[in-house]
Amino acid sequence: MRLHQNMDSLNVYQNYKKNLNVQAGILNRISTGQKINSAKDNPNKLGQSENFRMQIRGLQSASKNLQDGVSMMQATDGALETVSNSLVRMKELTVQASNGINNVEDLKVIQLEIDQLKKNIDYTATNSNFNGVNLISNKFVSNNDKPEYKTSMIGANAKEDIKIPMVNVTTDALRDKDGNNPLSEVDVTKVENINKNLSSIDEAIDNVNRVRSRYGSIQNRMESTANNLSGSMASLEKADSSIRDSDIALEMTDYARTSILHETSTALLAQTNRFPSDILSILERVK
Repeated sequence: MRLHQNMDSLNVYQNYKKNLNVQAGILNRISTGQKINSAKDNPNKLGQSENFRMQIRGLQSASKNLQDGVSMMQATDGALETVSNSLVRMKELTVQASNGINNVEDLKVIQLEIDQLKKNIDYTATNSNFNGVNLISNKFVSNNDKPEYKTSMIGANAKEDIKIPMVNVTTDALRDKDGNNPLSEVDVTKVENINKNLSSIDEAIDNVNRVRSRYGSIQNRMESTANNLSGSMASLEKADSSIRDSDIALEMTDYARTSILHETSTALLAQTNRFPSDILSILERVK
């Protein structure tokens, strides 16, 4: 019989040490709130989680771009509404000037207001900036049906972008359908200009309305895309949470179980450590 090795005590100690490691892992998961705290915990799941988080960060950036884009569209539409109101007033004054009963002084007074409206249009167009970006006074655009474009990312991947038209609604750029008679040259003091004036103003109103309609469509697309991104982010965050986050209720149950095992192992260690001395005592009594 071997008395110099206490195999029962060694087995109990190994289980005791294993249980301590399990309990330490449970405490770590409870304290951090995460099931995966290092790569060794679950290499495969960690890779999945990191991929989810990379996608989430990309979608967050795209969502921020969309929010900025919507704000820019709203600011630009506000400016275009001001331009449109000025154009409508210009038409009212031009029609008023052509009633055939105005004298020269009356026409000069009307022209003064028209000139102020033209200045207001130019000021609004050239000073409507959103974070340094101006969409409605691009000097390189002479025809708003053929605008320049600004590209904005609206997704987390390549080619997920939207092209925003950059137009020109200054009085020099707004002209009649033939591209002649700029709005800046509207002059009601000369009766013979009535048809030319109305043609320029009507086309300018239609032009601005077309631009507003196009920007409105872009804003709707941005808002719709933002809603879709929000849903995608929520799904990815839920998937990442299922991989990373601890089930605290389950962990607490496991902790209670390992605590009982810990106490049991401690008691068993004390008993098994006494086995050799107990056996020796029995053998001595046998003598």
